[in-house]
Amino acid sequence: MVIAQSLSAELSESQKAVLQKYVVNEEKSWEDVVQRVARYVASAEETPELQQQWEQKFLSILRPMKFVPGGSILANCDHGTRGLLNCFVLSAEDNIYDITKLVSDAVLTTKFRGGVGINIGAVGQKGFIRAKGAPFQDGKALGPCSVLDMVSENSKKITTGNKARRGAFLFSMNWRHPDIWEFIQAKTQSTIDANFTRSIIEQMAALINADRPQEEKQQKLKALNQELTTAWVETHLNPEGKRDRRWHNANISVQLDDEFFARLDQGDEDANRLWNRIAENAHQTADPGLLLIDNAKRRSPIREFVTCTNPCGEIFLPPNSACNLGSLVLTKFIFRNDQGEVEVNWDDLAETVAIAIRFLDNVLNVSEFATPDQKHNVRHVFRQLGLGIMGWADYLKLARIPYDSSAHLDEIDRWGQWIAHHAYRTSESLAAEKGACGVWEQIKEVRTGNPFELWVDSEGNQYNGAEVLVSERQDLTQVPRRNSTVLSIAPTGSIAQLAACSWAFEPDFGLTVWKQVFVDASQSQQNWVQILNPYLDDLALSEADADLVKRTGSLKGTDFAKAHPEIAASFKIAREIPPGWHILVQSKWQDWIDSSISKTINLPAHATVAEIKQIYRLAQKAGLKGVTIYRSGTLESEPIKVGDDERAD
Repeated sequence: MVIAQSLSAELSESQKAVLQKYVVNEEKSWEDVVQRVARYVASAEETPELQQQWEQKFLSILRPMKFVPGGSILANCDHGTRGLLNCFVLSAEDNIYDITKLVSDAVLTTKFRGGVGINIGAVGQKGFIRAKGAPFQDGKALGPCSVLDMVSENSKKITTGNKARRGAFLFSMNWRHPDIWEFIQAKTQSTIDANFTRSIIEQMAALINADRPQEEKQQKLKALNQELTTAWVETHLNPEGKRDRRWHNANISVQLDDEFFARLDQGDEDANRLWNRIAENAHQTADPGLLLIDNAKRRSPIREFVTCTNPCGEIFLPPNSACNLGSLVLTKFIFRNDQGEVEVNWDDLAETVAIAIRFLDNVLNVSEFATPDQKHNVRHVFRQLGLGIMGWADYLKLARIPYDSSAHLDEIDRWGQWIAHHAYRTSESLAAEKGACGVWEQIKEVRTGNPFELWVDSEGNQYNGAEVLVSERQDLTQVPRRNSTVLSIAPTGSIAQLAACSWAFEPDFGLTVWKQVFVDASQSQQNWVQILNPYLDDLALSEADADLVKRTGSLKGTDFAKAHPEIAASFKIAREIPPGWHILVQSKWQDWIDSSISKTINLPAHATVAEIKQIYRLAQKAGLKGVTIYRSGTLESEPIKVGDDERAD
């Protein structure tokens, strides 16, 4: 008996709210959307017969939501700009022509529904822009942070079709750059209009000396003080017309390498000072995160080319390359046997992986692009894919496996190995049929240690990537692939809500959550949608327990949890799981991913700066490629609330 939530003709209110982001023209249903998507993506095949054949195969995994593509694919297939790829990385060298092109390319990429990652390198690295105040022929440089100001502001609100899209960015900077201090503090700052501020202060000074009644002066001073506290530059307005922080549409990360951590261990004063400030700012604003660049390059097939990740951090990209995302809904492949035990339909999963890889590879050939450089790199050089997962926490609940348990780590190996193996074998088959990616000759000898790679010796014996890393044989050749990278785990927020499953491999944010859904961003229309975890139904909670879960979003404190602690352990929400387990789980999944992973470590409001430093350091030692934390209550406006109690705050 299949136990995944089936896709009925009638979607839930939560699913309907998300579906509105993807319907076009006269479409009304999921069936309408996937018919358009499958037909358009299958058009990449060479003959009408193959197009018809693959359209049906694509529909076989799209209709039941065994596989759900990224939002740009759903929204833009045969529609609008036909820009199907979610995110890009851009770069500029230290000259006005490159900088101007960077700003222009960021605006154009936003128009094509793409987010953008931009890294500011250190001296001698790709993407270096000279420090603020550095001399040049005509004066002094404004510095890279001013360049990022231009990118952020010029991409604030772009119309795509009949909808407005706010630019989404990741700004990163290498820790050696002289402007790193201005960079890491950007999210703690408001940009204040100096002239306006001086005018207010002058009025206040004049008022103090004015011959007016004291009560009148106090009222006027109070009004002027209120103006002063909100004296932001008017260009820093978000789409709702409210004043915003600097780089309001960007996440920021610091790129740290092995040398930084060596200096930190040696007690280097500058490294320690920077480390402390990074943690303090992350505690205050949730930024910056860390991009652990040497960890990332060690396991990347394209290590010599990558500079930065996309805004959510799930894929390291070279400049003008892109992430092409889609996720397997893992609960669609499980069932209960006659003894009531949870089992996996491995054959169905393998077939779905193979179809999904061909689907994503076809997307590269039918997508349109904002710039010629992006089109060239994506189609003819790197051909990167990002096949990922979602619904993992749902599987753990059904299998009664606690998130913070060794049994969980064993399950990751079981599923991860199977998915990665079949994804790589499919990319190799596609290379034999259609040709390898253009960069293959430059990366074919890169030894990453990834166990899902396939190598052969001169006698035809096969080796995986982990075996090759320790082998002394000189005659090993890697089997060519169609795609330079194949696997990634994206955050899957909207598409997980569409598929009514948990996000990626994140634990449940809450068993009852309220989520903001934008119905029409151009009109700033949004709804709060309540999402109740469907797997609670299996527990047959009492009315009192159900009310407590609805209010708090957790089983903690319920009579059910006291009576059934083993079952309740598999229903823990994110903030109830120790941070170390978040790191261990991400590290274990990373063993089966050739690109990267988007994962947020959610912390309670009382988490300390010292704890954040411990988490960041543990992430580095565990080999993670990046790490992001979020301390509850950090932001004034949070798009997700846990339970009715938080929603009411």
